[in-house]
Amino acid sequence: VWVWQDSPRMEVSSATTQDRRPVALRMARHSAALLVLGLFCVRGGLGQEVLLGDNGPSSAALSFNPATDPLADVDTYKLLTQADIEGQWSQDDGRNVTEKMKELMSFGSITHVDVKLVGFDGDGNYDLKVDEADFLRYFETVLEEHEKEAMVVNAKKGKSHILPIRKRFFFRVIKAKASINEDITNRIRSWIVTKNSNDIDEAIRSGSRVPVNLVDEVIRKDYLSGDLSQTHTIYLLNPKRVVVKDSPAADADPGAGGGGGDPKEKRNPVFKEGDNGGFQDTAWMDNINENSDDESVVTYSYDPTERDATRDPNSNPPCGTTMWAGRERYMWIDLTAGPVLYGPHTSGEGLVSEFSIPRLDNFQVEGLGYEYEEDGETHHFAFVQEFLAEVVALVGKTCDLMIEPSLHHFPVPFVKTLRLHLVHITNDPNARTQFADRSGYIAGMPKVKLWDTIKQELGHRGAAIAMQGQTILYNRSVVQMDECKLCLAAYAASLRSYTSTVLRGQLKTQVHEYVDSKELHYQLLSLLNKQELGLAEQLGIYGWQPSQMMDEEAPFREEWTIPVLLFDLEDSSLLLLDRFHQAVSFPEMVLAVQSKAGAATVDFSCNDDMVTLDAADATRATFASLLQTGWGVSATHEHFSGKKNKMEVNYLWSVAPTPFGPFSSSARLTFALIDAARRNVVFSSLNASIAEVARIMAQFDKFGKQMEDVLLPGEHLHFVRRWNVLRFKIRRTSTYLSLLNFNTAQYYARSLRHDVRAIRNAVLRAGQFVHSYVGCVHDDEPSVLRFLIYVFAGGALLIMAYVAVHNLLHLRKRADFKKKL
Repeated sequence: VWVWQDSPRMEVSSATTQDRRPVALRMARHSAALLVLGLFCVRGGLGQEVLLGDNGPSSAALSFNPATDPLADVDTYKLLTQADIEGQWSQDDGRNVTEKMKELMSFGSITHVDVKLVGFDGDGNYDLKVDEADFLRYFETVLEEHEKEAMVVNAKKGKSHILPIRKRFFFRVIKAKASINEDITNRIRSWIVTKNSNDIDEAIRSGSRVPVNLVDEVIRKDYLSGDLSQTHTIYLLNPKRVVVKDSPAADADPGAGGGGGDPKEKRNPVFKEGDNGGFQDTAWMDNINENSDDESVVTYSYDPTERDATRDPNSNPPCGTTMWAGRERYMWIDLTAGPVLYGPHTSGEGLVSEFSIPRLDNFQVEGLGYEYEEDGETHHFAFVQEFLAEVVALVGKTCDLMIEPSLHHFPVPFVKTLRLHLVHITNDPNARTQFADRSGYIAGMPKVKLWDTIKQELGHRGAAIAMQGQTILYNRSVVQMDECKLCLAAYAASLRSYTSTVLRGQLKTQVHEYVDSKELHYQLLSLLNKQELGLAEQLGIYGWQPSQMMDEEAPFREEWTIPVLLFDLEDSSLLLLDRFHQAVSFPEMVLAVQSKAGAATVDFSCNDDMVTLDAADATRATFASLLQTGWGVSATHEHFSGKKNKMEVNYLWSVAPTPFGPFSSSARLTFALIDAARRNVVFSSLNASIAEVARIMAQFDKFGKQMEDVLLPGEHLHFVRRWNVLRFKIRRTSTYLSLLNFNTAQYYARSLRHDVRAIRNAVLRAGQFVHSYVGCVHDDEPSVLRFLIYVFAGGALLIMAYVAVHNLLHLRKRADFKKKL
């Protein structure tokens, strides 16, 4: 069994490059290792785990049982037997404090990613054939300088964006069954031909939309039928292009030749690692392009609405996509589909163009080299090397945005009881102020689509996203705006106006009103923190604590209430937060705005069509902001780059099912959001304990002493035992994070606080014998500096004496001269 956290190198790796054994054997070993670790993880959940490389007895691990104590409220050290404590838990490795802390600060986890190739065995687009071992080398080369630290997008002032948490990706390249590519190709072709049978020319000119569930059903079935180990799976699809016959009335375009047919007796290009060699032979290209003049290629993209039940069917169709992510830990990218074009309309970052996703059509294939061998055909294609490098880079971006995304903020509080409270503030004259009871029920309260969708996605008591042992409660209240004077005051103080010049036949000046979200947040927070004003009671918020986010023990609080303040206005004019947003996330609350303005355009486009938003429905934006506030989930298009030291924007996965960004119309939870939410909670609990240990260990640095110098022999032994238990729990946290078992990882991360408290008490007891005093420094040894000081002081005195005597003699001579005169 591989103990990854003991590896000194935390970088992107693969199975191996020097190992020349068959690929199947390497895959079998890798799968066996994952299987053993998976069984080890399950046994650990039952309290029957064994210690791997932690130098601890297996019987001692019986005390660490996350099944009976998921929140780690019990100090497991007190449950250890005396024999276990006096055994290997008492062994000291002899390292000093600096070396001990260096080990803690090198915490890291490994994420396993399976890259599954569909249509890369000579049965896909351009009949491309790629060997798994050759493809695997590109991950080591292209992703060698990949980000290795966890990043925070919105770091607190004076804090670093880089967390002391290392991350590492382990890639495995495998090929899917040939029947999957055949099924996907047939499904796509059948849909396009059937859907556009009456107007195939329009499909050739403008492309066709394929329902995303046609392909997702096949991919999901393959994923569920496989080994559901603790890995993420990225399917790279390379189906054949769709080639159809033009209608008789259409003018054939000889340049639109297809490659989706099956020409007879054509050579299949087989990619092997190596440079271009041999003579030029374009027979393969001739076979591919020998389609008749009345055949054309139909481009296509996927329509995500077929899979999204939360979307309003009357809204405008969203952008087409070439990739998708499921609720389980799989995603797929169709490299034949597209091209798609979406991003900022006038200016901005994150544009997705036809070159953002590698497609074989975009690479030069005419200058291919060909070499024929007796035992087979070997083609060396420079374009294939470039294509595979671009595909690996795409996989790296996917890992940054979906598998291991940056944190929106840090730390992320973890509480036993999390209350999500919707405060529906409206100026509807028919609405009246109503408060739900503590359980969130009230008779006759009108339904709100926004709130119903959020509760449906999070599940009963937040089962879809909550950690083990955590409870999520829903509550709501309706507040008539005219009856809440403090709400009106905060709202009026945050109103702003913006003047712009628009062209409507002629240049005109237009004034837009918007709400300053920071000012509104400041006003509401100030009023809520003043308990004597009673704003929390007026809004019906149960459990509000003033300045709750200022608590240093935020990761270990018992309860937390997140108010979602929705200003639902009956105004017909468009009103947004900060001119562009329907909802904004803050550490203490979520602010959202709805109005009756209807559809409004934003400065984003999709295939040259302007993107619109429904001003009367802020469901998706509010859900996204809630994920940011409660769980620190960053937007799908945001990633903080440690090399550039700034946030990067990339809308690559923004059309997939995600509540973030202007292009998606979905309010669904996917594995990327759920894993990120749980991982962020584990990181926060772990970082809080490590940071506290760092402060404790540096307690005596100002006195010029080390921890070992001030601890008494009895206290030192207790310190060593607690330190060994601390190291054991940190290693277990790393192991279970790698296995994507966030509940068990959270158990060990939270259990650290007991050992940290015990170490702190030991340090405080040792500190009673350490005092500071002011005294004179006595140096009996000869000092050159002291000698020089004495020499210069004596010389200065002699010079002063000489000057004084000289002046006295001069005055006496002057007096004698006057007498003689």
